[in-house]
Amino acid sequence: MYLPWANSVSLRLVLSLTLLCLAACGPKVPDLVKYASLPDERICRIAVLPFVNETDYPLADTIAYRVFMAELVQTGRFDLAQEGDVREAFRHMRIWPGQQPRIEQIKILGDRLRVGLIITGTVVEMAEVPMAGAVNPVIALSLRIVDPGSGETLWHTYHRRDGEHYRKVMHFGILNTATSLADQVYREVLDLWFKKGLKGCAD
Repeated sequence: MYLPWANSVSLRLVLSLTLLCLAACGPKVPDLVKYASLPDERICRIAVLPFVNETDYPLADTIAYRVFMAELVQTGRFDLAQEGDVREAFRHMRIWPGQQPRIEQIKILGDRLRVGLIITGTVVEMAEVPMAGAVNPVIALSLRIVDPGSGETLWHTYHRRDGEHYRKVMHFGILNTATSLADQVYREVLDLWFKKGLKGCAD
């Protein structure tokens, strides 16, 4: 027996399954957790603290830090505390390489550097894995936006990518180095931050 509504139901089912597959296979955004709201006003001056390396990859912290700083500068939205000033403050406060400052130290750093927000970072994973005819880089990063007044974390972002993701899903071609992958990963993180309400001087 012919049921006139059967075709429309089948069509809706097929469309629903297609959209579900596309969502599952499509690019995933960085994982952002908001513990508290960012300041309502625009933030002009920020500091990025030296990153912590939790991997076996040599200089992973330095690579991730420098690439992130370059991406922030390229946005043109912030006045960044100079790396030399940050490291000098670390030295005076006896915060050694590989250490994350404690809450009280964050407050002191915020005051000394005269910044409205502080960003800290940890390299959770970094590798360049050989594959057929190329290298597949892998990066996982944990970034925190911290209130220098209270020393508390406002936003936390975790993001993991490998070079194959961009070839398969976004058709970029293969990203062969950890540096080039970090550059793309930070663009995705910053794009999300700005969409979710981070405001710089130029906004």
